[in-house]
Amino acid sequence: MRRWYMLLIMLVLVGCGQPLQIGTPSQEQVRPTRLSDDTALPSMTANDVPSATSSAQATSELATVPFATAQIEPTMGVEATPAILITATRVPTVIVVPLTQMPETNQQRWRAQQQDRKVNDPPQIYVARIPVTLWWYDPLTSQSVPIGSINGEFPAQAEFTLRGEQQAALEVPYVINADFGLTAISEAVRERMKAAGYSQSVEAYILRTADVQPK
Repeated sequence: MRRWYMLLIMLVLVGCGQPLQIGTPSQEQVRPTRLSDDTALPSMTANDVPSATSSAQATSELATVPFATAQIEPTMGVEATPAILITATRVPTVIVVPLTQMPETNQQRWRAQQQDRKVNDPPQIYVARIPVTLWWYDPLTSQSVPIGSINGEFPAQAEFTLRGEQQAALEVPYVINADFGLTAISEAVRERMKAAGYSQSVEAYILRTADVQPK
């Protein structure tokens, strides 16, 4: 009797150690639900239903799989567009230096008033039959200033056409306050001559008329 009692206890313990079996419906118990007379859902078996054990196992396997670093491969058939390198080109700076015109001297300004100048070498002697005016060109003011009147003979060292009046003229050298009896010319005229750089002599001129003839 004691032996049978121990055998019964062992059977009970063995039975308690078995996992709990959950009954699954058989193929005959799962019947499709008809939506209509002509349409029916496909049959579903026990193998098609995922169990909680398989889902947990799949989750565990995913958790243990290490993540791999994906390498991006170039797409086949697509040619990479080469980068366009833009190089800045330095444009040389062009510096235009205007030519500086040298200032004219007072003598050059006076000669600029003489067109078709012809030098008499030696000076040609002319005779003024009546008193004629002896002029001096002031290069600082571009004005012709009367020095005085002369009559008789005088030397002409050049012949030219006066630019402003387009009239024939004779260039006459004049020693200030000494020649042709003009020994007391205007003080204002002498100051203007001095300011222009002429303190001893100037190149004066006489307009050529019918009363002025060569000797």
